[in-house]
Amino acid sequence: MQDRPDDYLAMQRWFAEPELQEWVWCDEKGEGEVPLSRIIEKYGARIKHPVDVFPYFILSDGIPMGFIQYYFADPDTIGLDMWIGTAADRGRGYGVEALRQMVALIREKHPQIRELFIDPAEENARAIRCYEKAGFRHCGKIFDDGDWCLLMKYPLSSK
Repeated sequence: MQDRPDDYLAMQRWFAEPELQEWVWCDEKGEGEVPLSRIIEKYGARIKHPVDVFPYFILSDGIPMGFIQYYFADPDTIGLDMWIGTAADRGRGYGVEALRQMVALIREKHPQIRELFIDPAEENARAIRCYEKAGFRHCGKIFDDGDWCLLMKYPLSSK
């Protein structure tokens, strides 16, 4: 992802999708159109000066169609967030492939990392199936931002 107006506009369109409103935008669920200024505020610094959160677009033929980011939970653990932007692109394997590529990137860039995790809402069956197909396994539940989420982990072996 880059600091370009089109990138932020793509995210704004995705946040208008009903499924993403239900599961992704963390500030206010179901709030309708998310102002572009809030998207730039939330993601701009991550893009311009990545320190602890590293955002990427998922591309199909060079066109953004989803989002994935990783962040350090502690020196040995990285957390992931991701979504596919439009309903037409969901359920086609893009998420599984994006996760596999992100695991490979993390292994290359951060060989000290021992574990990856992702924490979908326990009702988000589509996301859970995607994460399972990519190799993440259920490890319990956590209470995050007022909701119960599944904790799913992907162990990385040391080199």
